Amino acid sequence: MYARYFTFKASPGSRSEVEALADQVFEFMKTLQGFVSTHFLFSEDENEYGSLSLWESRQDAESAGEAVRSKHREILEKLVVEPPSQRVFEVYKPKS
Repeated sequence: MYARYFTFKASPGSRSEVEALADQVFEFMKTLQGFVSTHFLFSEDENEYGSLSLWESRQDAESAGEAVRSKHREILEKLVVEPPSQRVFEVYKPKS
């Protein structure tokens, strides 16, 4: 399994717009190949936001990132104050 970690900074007071975007992204992610789950993250000062999603394979995680960016690019570009960051990690499950 692989995790896709995506973060971005938005201007203060953007939380409601970010929540609306998260709702749209979640509905879209559920339709993508290899989707397992996702969680959306909000910093305490509500200036940094992110998501941590789980995917069956690295390819699924990478393809999901491309698909989400493509579908939601215009909305995201209006919210961000600096370029977003994305990383893909392999998930380790303890043996016990």
